[in-house]
Amino acid sequence: MNIESIVGLGLVAVGIAIALWGASRPNRIELNGESLTIKGNYSHTIAICDIESVVLADKLPEIVLRTNGIGFRHIKVGHFRLKGTGKCRLYVNLRYPPYVHIVTVTGEHVFFNTPDPDYTRELYNTLISSRNQCLGDSKNIGNRDTNKG
Repeated sequence: MNIESIVGLGLVAVGIAIALWGASRPNRIELNGESLTIKGNYSHTIAICDIESVVLADKLPEIVLRTNGIGFRHIKVGHFRLKGTGKCRLYVNLRYPPYVHIVTVTGEHVFFNTPDPDYTRELYNTLISSRNQCLGDSKNIGNRDTNKG
């Protein structure tokens, strides 16, 4: 091997390491009275008033296919297909349940969590409160998924 090949391979290795490090970084969740924004890889914003339902789930449905995203060990971010759900967006770390499952009025499914399960629950509760304010009444759209299977 000549020096150019060694340098080239080294640069490729560094590039791969940086990409894997970036993919493993948790997304940032921002929630205000009008929208939920997931920042980072495959960023996404959902208007609070466009949320049809929100569930706090202890377990994700089985992942059938990654269609466009990152599926690195326990990190799943991007576009996937789930058994029983179909197309969805995942922003999850499988090591840290629970997961917030949002369904929008257009039928889009979005799952997210944070590395801190208590903070995920706090975001869920805040999301429920914000959505109920958007509805303008005391209708509770939140549900707790007790299906462990």
